Amino acid sequence: MQVSVIIINYNTFQLTSEAVESIIKHTKGVSYEIIVVDNASTECDPGLFAERFPSIKLVRNPDNSGFAKGNNLGIRHSSGDTILLFNSDAACLNDAITLTYEALQAEKDLGLTTARLEYPDGRVQHSCGRFPSIGLQLVELLRLQKVMTAEQRANILQGAFFTYDKPLYPDWVWGTYYHLKREVIEKMPGQQLADDFFMYAEDLQWSYTVRKLGYTIKYVPEARVMHHFSQSTKKEKRLNQGNMILQNEDIFLNREYGWATTKAYYLAKMANFFLLRGNPEHRQLMLQQYGKLLRGKPL
Repeated sequence: MQVSVIIINYNTFQLTSEAVESIIKHTKGVSYEIIVVDNASTECDPGLFAERFPSIKLVRNPDNSGFAKGNNLGIRHSSGDTILLFNSDAACLNDAITLTYEALQAEKDLGLTTARLEYPDGRVQHSCGRFPSIGLQLVELLRLQKVMTAEQRANILQGAFFTYDKPLYPDWVWGTYYHLKREVIEKMPGQQLADDFFMYAEDLQWSYTVRKLGYTIKYVPEARVMHHFSQSTKKEKRLNQGNMILQNEDIFLNREYGWATTKAYYLAKMANFFLLRGNPEHRQLMLQQYGKLLRGKPL
């Protein structure tokens, strides 16, 4: 078996079904298995997945233990040479799985690949980025990006500065489509993905571990995946999500960078937001949030 595709389902039966259908429709060049891990959904009987797709493996998690722990449960039931974490709100637009698998096999030091993620209307999502750093914050604070060429901005800053039309070796990528060699996971602590975060920022943490193990990460633009990624989430929910991301990133930064560097990073972030033009409400909120993190207070 070349690829084990793991999809976490939590009350998203229709979206997850569409994800499975897209994989079956488009994946032609590799042998694969699909493992759907149901995180104690209440929407409907998870057994409906097995009825609709007899070839999949259905793993019933008795608890909603979160994204990372759900994926580790799926990995324990997998047999592929590579592991693909595939969001339930994503869908293949072409034979993306074969393309990212072939990329993994082509480079010995490559441990992780990802695909081009697109909104339903075709717009690209900015799914590749640099690890948080004081240096990058200073680049933005001093507006040095304005004197860089477009290619320099794309390579140095990545994120929204990159055009996503060519290969890239980023620091980290979203967990929406996260294709790993099994050997990488086997070298991680506990031979599994870090799962201390219930949700959000785990992909940053995983990518950091991949890089620490000496592997590179590659963005494969030919592999295309649609990702719903709702932007219409209610304001209160968006705020809660933002707080969870910042809180988890704070844990990650303090653990990996140390206390002093983390505090200096927050000061640089606050300076950037202070000078930021645009939505004053958002700017004030971020200044408040980073101010709390700087003082070690919960969000």
